[in-house]
Amino acid sequence: MPLFRIFLVAFNVLLITFLVYRLMQIFRSNSKAKRWVLPIGIFLLLLPSLMLMGILRSSAAYILVYPVAIGLFIYLIKDDVTR
Repeated sequence: MPLFRIFLVAFNVLLITFLVYRLMQIFRSNSKAKRWVLPIGIFLLLLPSLMLMGILRSSAAYILVYPVAIGLFIYLIKDDVTR
C-alpha cells in the first residue's frame, strides 16, 4: 500500500507539472482559445487547494468527476499551441 501511495503522488505531481507547462505555452501563444483555456485551467489547478482549505466540500461526485475533467481538459489543450 505505501508503494501505491508513492506512485499516486508521483503521478499527481507529473500531471500538475504537465498542466502548468501547457498553460504557460498557451499563455505565450497567440491562440484564439486563450480566453477560456487559462481561466478553466487555473480553476482546475486551484480546486483541490480550495477543498483542503475548507472553502469547498469534497463529495463522491467530485472524486468521480474531477479526474475526468482533468483528462478532458488535457485532451482539449494538447494540440492547442500547434494549431
